[in-house]
Amino acid sequence: MKRQLFLLAAAGTVGMGLGSCDALKQTAGSAASLTQCEYSYNSIAGLSLAGVNVQNITSLSSLNLLDAAKLTAALAQIGSGSGTLPLQFTLNLDVKNPGTQTAAISALQYILEIDDVEMTGGNIEQGFSAPAGGVSQLPVQLSFDLKKVMTGQSADAIKNLAMNFIGVGSTPTNVRLRLKPSMTVAGKTIISPTYIPVTFQYGKGAK
Repeated sequence: MKRQLFLLAAAGTVGMGLGSCDALKQTAGSAASLTQCEYSYNSIAGLSLAGVNVQNITSLSSLNLLDAAKLTAALAQIGSGSGTLPLQFTLNLDVKNPGTQTAAISALQYILEIDDVEMTGGNIEQGFSAPAGGVSQLPVQLSFDLKKVMTGQSADAIKNLAMNFIGVGSTPTNVRLRLKPSMTVAGKTIISPTYIPVTFQYGKGAK
């Protein structure tokens, strides 16, 4: 029902703005393609914690002495009132468009959760398109202070989540990225009525 309302809203906007049956059909098709798109996890790149590159490490001993000391110092400050623990990475998504028309996304709202904790959210304003019957990769750049986000939780809880996420902990983390795409039709923004979830595990032992 929500998908039908989204399509009707898009069609109605075009009908008022363009008054063209061909344009109406074309845009209704584009809206259908947009809502039919399938989003899935592809990879994580550029992973860093406290300014240290931790992509693909298997233990803290994999780091050079300088980086290991820097990361150890940042982790030691978790329980204090000072310092930060910035986590940065690019989450690459596969966007599959099974429709017969190109799905053109004008903006994308997102909310990131790790182990049921909301980490960050935002809006990607850069346009993106997925060709009909094809798959495109959508990079989502994410950056947040893990210590600030998890204020009120124990130092051990913050450290464990950080270690698990970068792959040197004992269990993988459960990641969920919620997406709400939008498209622009005749100068009007049509937003998906619901968030689309992308869930996956990341870290040592991830399935």
